[in-house]
Amino acid sequence: MMSNSDVKQVEFEGEEAGAGFAPPGLDLFASAFLLVLSGVVIVASAALPVPGNWTTAPGLLPLLTAGSLAVMAILLGVSAWTRHKAGVVAHPGEARVGANDKRVMLLAGTIAVYIAALQFLAFQAYFSIAGVPYVLSAFEPVTIIALAAIIHVSWRGPLWITVVISAVWTLTLSLVFQKIFSIPLPGGF
Repeated sequence: MMSNSDVKQVEFEGEEAGAGFAPPGLDLFASAFLLVLSGVVIVASAALPVPGNWTTAPGLLPLLTAGSLAVMAILLGVSAWTRHKAGVVAHPGEARVGANDKRVMLLAGTIAVYIAALQFLAFQAYFSIAGVPYVLSAFEPVTIIALAAIIHVSWRGPLWITVVISAVWTLTLSLVFQKIFSIPLPGGF
């Protein structure tokens, strides 16, 4: 039988264990930027016309997403302000590792290529399975490749697993948007 003193408390260390917090000033700046961005998206989403009732509003999903981003930005700001008041100072230059910078640049490059590929490789193919019509656009293959690349660089697991995860996730997302929301995905005409 284990006693309470034998139980080890698990503590969240962040996305990269040991990386620590960013400087409070940087987190406050990020929080303010994200709050402004959220506000712009919320206002723009609320201004979109509603063709039926509120459940068909095209701005509903962006509004909810921006609202949740605003809540997270406020929590980040509160955390940064608390650390600032406590005198916590983090020096980002001390913990920098060149390999991490390369991974960040690779991620940014992958996303840029992904966005360009959706724009320049746009196509649509119509087909049906068991009488149910589907549309295949550049979104599906381009997203599967980009997502597999991002996961593989970040995780370093077997490539076949990353491709399967990317394909299942992308096709599920595509079906949800096509069949439930009736919203076309990027990469089409």
